[in-house]
Amino acid sequence: MDATTGIPPGVTEETEPFWAAAKEGRLVVERCSSCGAESFPPRGMCRCCRARAMVPVEITSRGHVYSLTVNYQRWLPDLEVPYAIVLVEFPDHPGVRVAGRLRGCPPEEAAIGMAVEIGFEPGPGGFAIPSFVAAVPARGDAAPPGDTPDPHDPKPPRPGGPA
Repeated sequence: MDATTGIPPGVTEETEPFWAAAKEGRLVVERCSSCGAESFPPRGMCRCCRARAMVPVEITSRGHVYSLTVNYQRWLPDLEVPYAIVLVEFPDHPGVRVAGRLRGCPPEEAAIGMAVEIGFEPGPGGFAIPSFVAAVPARGDAAPPGDTPDPHDPKPPRPGGPA
């Protein structure tokens, strides 16, 4: 899929640090200098304490897929389908979730809890667009909470859940 298909993002005073970092291949979120809460997308104001002292913080760790959708609809003429859009959360950055396209595996293999690496790809208007790359689990990586069934739990696994 070619991520250059689409509408270029609107850059505002609040989002400019994000797009500048993306151009350098870095994913940044906002951190409040007053209370320490982190948030995305950038708003220029803390979602917790409403302070306006926000600073960019880079995310460098792997994330895990929190939610996903596989799109089969061709919304634009040059859009290749199917493709997966994932919402990724980062253990080192509680409360932060970032959406992007999943690469590195067929869309049908996308799964909640899947480990992903941060990536970028050329987007519309020459912008670098965040995307995520399916990661092979590293030794010692644990599954996210709730993804490993308890062998002592008498309830059967839910349909579509862990076996």
